[in-house]
Amino acid sequence: MAESEFQKNINKQAENVHYQVQQRFRVFDELLSSDEIQVQEHARRALVRLSDVFLHDKFDPKNWSPERLDKLARQLGVDSVYIIAPDTTVVATNFIPDLGFKLDTISETFSTYLHNLFNSGRLEVDRINVSSKTGILKIYAYYAPVNSDYILEVSYDVKNYLARNRSSRYVDFMFGDFFTEMTKTNPLLDQVDIYLVNNYAAFPFLNSTPGLALSELPEIPETGVMTISKDDDNIHYYSRADFNRTELHSAEYLAIRTTFNLAHMHYLMNKFMILSVLVIGAILTLAYLLISQLFNKWIMSRIFRIIAALERSAEGDYRDTLNINRMDELGLIAQHVNSMNARLSARDEELKEARLQLENRVKERTADLRLEIEARKKAEEQLIKQAETDPLTGVLNRRAFAAKAQKEIERARRYKRPISAILLDLDHFKQVNDKFGHLCGDKVLVELAEIISPCLRTIDSLSRHGGEEFLILLPETDDLEAVQIAERLRKRIEDHEVKYEAERFKVTSSFGVASWDAEENDINATIHRADQALYLAKHKGRNQVISYDAESFF
Repeated sequence: MAESEFQKNINKQAENVHYQVQQRFRVFDELLSSDEIQVQEHARRALVRLSDVFLHDKFDPKNWSPERLDKLARQLGVDSVYIIAPDTTVVATNFIPDLGFKLDTISETFSTYLHNLFNSGRLEVDRINVSSKTGILKIYAYYAPVNSDYILEVSYDVKNYLARNRSSRYVDFMFGDFFTEMTKTNPLLDQVDIYLVNNYAAFPFLNSTPGLALSELPEIPETGVMTISKDDDNIHYYSRADFNRTELHSAEYLAIRTTFNLAHMHYLMNKFMILSVLVIGAILTLAYLLISQLFNKWIMSRIFRIIAALERSAEGDYRDTLNINRMDELGLIAQHVNSMNARLSARDEELKEARLQLENRVKERTADLRLEIEARKKAEEQLIKQAETDPLTGVLNRRAFAAKAQKEIERARRYKRPISAILLDLDHFKQVNDKFGHLCGDKVLVELAEIISPCLRTIDSLSRHGGEEFLILLPETDDLEAVQIAERLRKRIEDHEVKYEAERFKVTSSFGVASWDAEENDINATIHRADQALYLAKHKGRNQVISYDAESFF
């Protein structure tokens, strides 16, 4: 009965741990959303530029070796480039493990998706995914140009990307301690593992989790938590989580495994059972002696006195001291009972002291945990605050800019008003970093934001689009007015002198201007046109303003 209650308690703890892991995965999803938005923007731009390289009559994937594709990937700012044939075979890539891999073997859903994608003209970006060959966490993006025999694909290594843009400690925390810290507060919880499961294997999601073959993974039910006893002391609990993150997800579901180590608890239970057997044996022995010596009433009274003392001892009262009138058998037993009570009393005091020390340590640990929780809450609040601004320049970041742009588009559509966008990029910024150092480069970016901000209206929005690129949203502004504003900004930047230590120098910027089309649902296409105009300004010699003209670009 006690063992059954104990098992129920462990099962309840396991269900609670699995629920917490699922909740933390949702928080993890939210914390990485801004990074994923940045990757999505980079991926879209990279795929468009990739199509300019590959989409011509003489294109042959045999001419693109992994080394050549690796160089192209670095130019595009991605980790891997793929060329996918109509039978879903990867015919060219710089990611060697996937070369020749048939993608439609990953899952039926993914196979249907790829076959429907060919010649569709769609450009779609997946979220955090897993490489079926290596288990590396990646973000993939696909582009299927119309009238093309291939699908173009790029990918980013998620952990490497976060390490470059955040820090290695951030990656270790998000893919480790964020999920496994529960093992520090639950003495029975030994390990937390998370796997991304597809047709090939169960790939580890956490840094400390080893991979699994599919044969090692049980058939986990759609809901609930299942139990599998590994041995007498270790129990595995499994559950699955499917957050419907995207139809492109090559992992069929998320498997959560927790391991509870019951060795210490079993040791205590066995020790309790042994002591119980010893106590029962002693009582039965005394009962036998009582029965064999019933003829002597005065012996019976002594026996009863001894039994009473033992019962009180069993209840935890060790103060009773037996009088020893004769050193016969019962006198010897009474002497041992007195000795036992003395030892048990001393042990009881030791246990009380140990329990008090344990309670104090628990209180201290609770206080430490409370401080840690408060620190993490502050860190989360800081993350939320930083989620809307660029930490270097103080202007809007891409995520906050996208939200502001969407609101302005809805207002512009409602009142039939124009919106324009300016995309500017510092000319030869790499030379500034190489010559004066990155601290000087950061100072140039901060001063650039300080030059631009006073020239804008309160309804305008300035954001850092990435690296040395800045993006300006101009509500109530047509293309001609936007060009005039861009030209004023170009002149101010050109006239500004940067002072860094003993150095004095000037910088220039190139500008691309584009207007929003009322038929578009968001600002992304406008930004893309502005980027094309910016590219043309760079190509024509930099330090100039180019407005997007559809006839000039097609």
